[in-house]
Amino acid sequence: MHLSDGVVTFFSLFMLCQARRVQTCNGGYQMIVHSIENCGGDGQIVTIDPTSTITLMEDCKVKSKATARTTGFNTAVMQVTITKNGLPVLKETVDICENLDNAASNKEATEIITMFGVPDHCPVAATEIRTDESQTYSLEKYKQHLLVAQGRSIIDVLIKHDNGESCFKFDVEVMVPNFLGG
Repeated sequence: MHLSDGVVTFFSLFMLCQARRVQTCNGGYQMIVHSIENCGGDGQIVTIDPTSTITLMEDCKVKSKATARTTGFNTAVMQVTITKNGLPVLKETVDICENLDNAASNKEATEIITMFGVPDHCPVAATEIRTDESQTYSLEKYKQHLLVAQGRSIIDVLIKHDNGESCFKFDVEVMVPNFLGG
């Protein structure tokens, strides 16, 4: 994974994990989010409002209405672990600040950062980031991965900052359409 791909992966996971139960753009796949939690306690550096939503539309675009808050930080190293059916399938460590520095040369990363209003460099000051449903982001190029994503996955995200930690846990299920009609 290239450095700027880490930022793209995190925000793509965030967008996908916010959709509660939706018909997707690829012939009827369903995504169910069983839970989303901020698991870093009261001192968590970045939090996501649990009432935030992302809608996956039939044309493979997403629109969001979300709020994230940060108390600010100078560094952010993210560890992502995806467990599927109890087995770890991905474990990745990404330096978010380094990714933000490199994102300017990655059109896709820049598009996601712009959509979410995410700061494009570190240090990040204390801020609240809000999105509304006026902006959309296309997931068309990811739809071929839906069959691989089939099943229930737990996505654990731990971000270590210079001044504390942020933690998110997503419990997501992708259901395959019944092609046999039964």
